[in-house]
Amino acid sequence: MILPVATAHLCEYFICFLFFNTVFHTEKKPLTICSLGLILYSVVFAAYMIFDSIFVNIIATLIFNFIFGFVFYKRTVISSAFCSLFLSIALTSSEFIVMSVMSVGVDNDINAYKTSQLMLWLMTFLSRTVYLVIVMLVATKLPRSTLSRIPPFMLLVPIASTVTLYAIWSVSSKNSMSDTDSFLIIAASIGVFISILLTYIFYANTEKKLVDSYKVQTEAEKIKTDLAYYNILEQQNSNLRAYAHDTKNHLSAIKNLNTNPEIEIHISQMSESLAEYSKVCHSGNHTLDVVVDKYVTECNINGLIFEFDIKNNNLSMIEPYDMVTILGNLLDNALEAAKNSAQKIVSFETDYRNNFSIIIVSNSCNTNPMSDGKALPVTTKANKQLHGYGLKSVRNTLKKYNGDISFDYDEKEKVFVVTVMVDAVNK
Repeated sequence: MILPVATAHLCEYFICFLFFNTVFHTEKKPLTICSLGLILYSVVFAAYMIFDSIFVNIIATLIFNFIFGFVFYKRTVISSAFCSLFLSIALTSSEFIVMSVMSVGVDNDINAYKTSQLMLWLMTFLSRTVYLVIVMLVATKLPRSTLSRIPPFMLLVPIASTVTLYAIWSVSSKNSMSDTDSFLIIAASIGVFISILLTYIFYANTEKKLVDSYKVQTEAEKIKTDLAYYNILEQQNSNLRAYAHDTKNHLSAIKNLNTNPEIEIHISQMSESLAEYSKVCHSGNHTLDVVVDKYVTECNINGLIFEFDIKNNNLSMIEPYDMVTILGNLLDNALEAAKNSAQKIVSFETDYRNNFSIIIVSNSCNTNPMSDGKALPVTTKANKQLHGYGLKSVRNTLKKYNGDISFDYDEKEKVFVVTVMVDAVNK
């Protein structure tokens, strides 16, 4: 009866993989994780076959689930342990429920499924179907799950399948089956379980794509709004600078005509104030100027120091929409992180290096945002489901300019640095 047992373990593994892949995000490719995990899970099956002990099987499964979450999905020790315990309890419960129900009408013998291979096959798929439903229902309740809910009609599939399998079990337990009939029933059972598994996988992927699509659309709308805001702000700033320039000239003329010392002092103070206002970014790139002016103002409002040096490169090769995408996301992240830091500094610099335009955005940061080993910094915003797409948008935009992005954290200085390289020659 090694084949039904091996199939049972294989079903357990795919349900485990589906659970982690639904609930948690990873930078690794699902196919890679699935293949490596399958190799690792073969150890669990080997342990069961060698020791032929349910206790050993439970312990081996607990250890595997823990390692799977900890290694492949970068979960914490507590999170990995919780998930492992949940999966083991759900599996054990589903087996006990199915064995108890199947024992009804068979002299209440809970081990009745061991009487033949057909009974063992049916028990395997019945229990794993219940296990899959339990796992997916719980997955929808977890905060990071890509499944926000499972619609009622989705439950009709496993319920109908479970009832069908149980009906087959009931008939089979009371009647003698030929080898051909047994083979057809087993094949049908395999097909039923695979169809349920694929249905949930398809639904989970569809739900994830819808969420991703919404995130991309939201990010695009934000960039369009920012660009429109920058255009309006640039027009207002242009008018105000013209007014300030004319006013300074008028004050200068009045000062030359004035003979009252007190009025002269007052005029001088007004001129200095206007001069301070006129000290704005003058890179020759209107979009860049407005972006810098915006973050100078935001940093002042939030009590942050904003330093910038763009005199060597005004990023003229980058289109306005793309510039807002790149700089808006990078500076938003830098400002958000700097607010919670001790030094409260944001720095922005541009330059040229080996025919590449270089953009460097740095900010003070108390802790390393990449400390969990992920390729991208972890978002600090509350709703992680609807955030974290900013840097992905930056990366996608940089492909248009043959660009690249890198991240670095200076543990000693407590500074997080983002460096962007853009082809300064060809777009």
